[in-house]
Amino acid sequence: MRTWVVNRWEDARSRLWFLPGVVVLCEAVLAEVLVWIDSTFGDTTGAAGSWLFSGSADAARTLLSAIAGSLLTVVSIAFSLTMVALQQASSQFSPRILRGFTSSLTNQLVIGAYTGTFVYALLVLRTVRSGDQGPVFVPGLAVTTGVVLALVCMGLLVFFIHQVSLALQVSVVITRLRDDLLEQLEDAHPRGVGEPAAAPDDHPERAAALRREVAGHPHVLVRAEHGGFVRAVDVDRLLSTGEHAHADHPLLVHVRAGVGSFAARGSVLAAVAPPPGQEVVEDVRRAVVLGEERTPAHDPLFVVQQLVDVGLRALSPSTNDPTTAEHVLLHLGDALGVLAGRELEPPVRSTRDGRLLVLLERPDWDDHVDAAISQLRRVGVEHVSVTLRLLEVLESLGERVPPGRAQPLLAQVEQVLEVLDDQPWTVADRRQVRERAQQVAAALAEVAHGRR
Repeated sequence: MRTWVVNRWEDARSRLWFLPGVVVLCEAVLAEVLVWIDSTFGDTTGAAGSWLFSGSADAARTLLSAIAGSLLTVVSIAFSLTMVALQQASSQFSPRILRGFTSSLTNQLVIGAYTGTFVYALLVLRTVRSGDQGPVFVPGLAVTTGVVLALVCMGLLVFFIHQVSLALQVSVVITRLRDDLLEQLEDAHPRGVGEPAAAPDDHPERAAALRREVAGHPHVLVRAEHGGFVRAVDVDRLLSTGEHAHADHPLLVHVRAGVGSFAARGSVLAAVAPPPGQEVVEDVRRAVVLGEERTPAHDPLFVVQQLVDVGLRALSPSTNDPTTAEHVLLHLGDALGVLAGRELEPPVRSTRDGRLLVLLERPDWDDHVDAAISQLRRVGVEHVSVTLRLLEVLESLGERVPPGRAQPLLAQVEQVLEVLDDQPWTVADRRQVRERAQQVAAALAEVAHGRR
């Protein structure tokens, strides 16, 4: 249940309307409260409230009307700037990073402040009465607060323009994605989990044995009722189904749909052996949370893909910006270096009494290296500078990984050497890249054999 709530919360806060809607509601309540204070405690424009608005009803109407009218114009400007930023980010970087712009608390807060102050001014304006409309009523406290909110909005306009200009700088986008990736890796593989991995983990062997066990025994396939991307797997909910398992026949749940994968309608989400009751099948189905799109939460490889997309877009013929691709490689290497010495979260979970085992499809170290490096290596091999930077990143990672994790890095270097003679480079460039690649390959081979 908690996993479902977290995903719904992520969906809500990533929408451009969420925080603005909350701010509008708060300012509408503030308007009603301040008007009530003014009407309850009477005239507050005397000696005790000399700092409040003390003009006539017509002056209050003029002031509030000016605030509402000007802020409506500012709201239009803010939305226009936001749309331009989204369009530029989509075409220049990647459409997959738009969620980061729409979920920005800064952008939502600024738009919410403009819209909320506009609503605030209208709600206060309707309460102002002059003599021909009954008893004169000028809510001095509410009008003064409206002026303060308008001044804050003017300051936020300058701040908003500054933020939009920063958001379109490629270095800022890459740094933000790198920070998101580090945050997701920290959540998925905390620093305090286990000791630095000194040898290949036995998790793949155990996972393969459990897959064969499920396939070799009678089992039930749990299928998706609707299509979507796998956003999360609620492990706590899966483990709670262990209470339905028989003590002599423990349940084995193999969740075949990994986080980030797409599950078509009717496709297999999980297999359960031995065949359980319908209640367990429904619990397993609900534990696999599907959504319309991938999100960074619980899915570090999606953030890796966003960074890779920025590098690929930079290497496209229309952009031709290999320097940006080099920066992407450096930041990906930084993130992989953080993960290099950590024990990855095991794919097998069980209840304390052993009555239920859950096998999850989780990305291992090889998957992270492949996702971060392979695409950029294939496209960037035409650029000498990008290839040299790639070799530099691999060499740096080789200095931080344990022996059991050096082989995927060595495989990347070997694939660079395989296509080296096919590149339209000069003889000097080809010799430089070959010598560098052989040097890095030798260093990684020493790490793989435990000699460094």
